[in-house]
Amino acid sequence: MTCRTCPQGKTYSVEEAAALVAGQLALEPVLVEEATVSARLAICSECPSLTADHTCKHCGCFVLFRASLPNKRCPAPDGDRWQQV
Repeated sequence: MTCRTCPQGKTYSVEEAAALVAGQLALEPVLVEEATVSARLAICSECPSLTADHTCKHCGCFVLFRASLPNKRCPAPDGDRWQQV
């Protein structure tokens, strides 16, 4: 999957995406609990908008990064699928 906002059209493997996310999460002062991340990722894994096993088609985010942040919500246009988490 190519990052929607990347002007270079870079494609990332699952491993590369995980490394990039880990680096960014290390800079974040507040993260949600691991149970919340796991629950959110479980929802994402069933979503037809998940591409390349790591990117949301709606926002272009790596889902692990978005799922780890307390101020983020599921960007699905039909409604936040993380509401129950």
